[in-house]
Amino acid sequence: MKGLGFLNYLTIIFEFIVLIVAWRFSDWRNWKKYYSTVLFVMTLSLTVSLLTYNKSLWYFPGTSFLPNHTLTDLFMVYLYYPPLILIYLSHYPFKKRLINQISYILLWTLMWAVVEVLCLLVGLNTHHNGWNIGWSTFIWFCMFIGIRLHFTRPLLTWILCFMLTVFMIIYFHIPITELK
Repeated sequence: MKGLGFLNYLTIIFEFIVLIVAWRFSDWRNWKKYYSTVLFVMTLSLTVSLLTYNKSLWYFPGTSFLPNHTLTDLFMVYLYYPPLILIYLSHYPFKKRLINQISYILLWTLMWAVVEVLCLLVGLNTHHNGWNIGWSTFIWFCMFIGIRLHFTRPLLTWILCFMLTVFMIIYFHIPITELK
């Protein structure tokens, strides 16, 4: 991957785009009301990274900018997720009909599934151990529902995420007994 020029910097270019969009179109004045949901997503992502450390379901090959999976993962957790969640919640149609809310969640799920497919095609991401774009799309969908739900019902969201995590550990045979 290190010899592909422009593709090595695609992650940072995309981050700048996300930051510009977040800066321009997010509700920065009220960032504190979104803060606990941002921390929820970051915590969940870091937990998944820890649990799957010895059996990756997806992998980020190194680039010139981010030389390994762990740094790419941390980059995403700390620099992608906060502005994306701020954009997502700033524009969420809370007071609209349920069909509008479902459409919004589906739109975000589709956008991130497309981003992931593009990353797969250019080699910025790979899938392993039974993981595929279908599973990613399902998890993106659950994540966007979870972000919305956590914003108003955090305890319920934690319980549901715990249950989904247990299911994923069992289904993908994640060797949690082998963790340090």
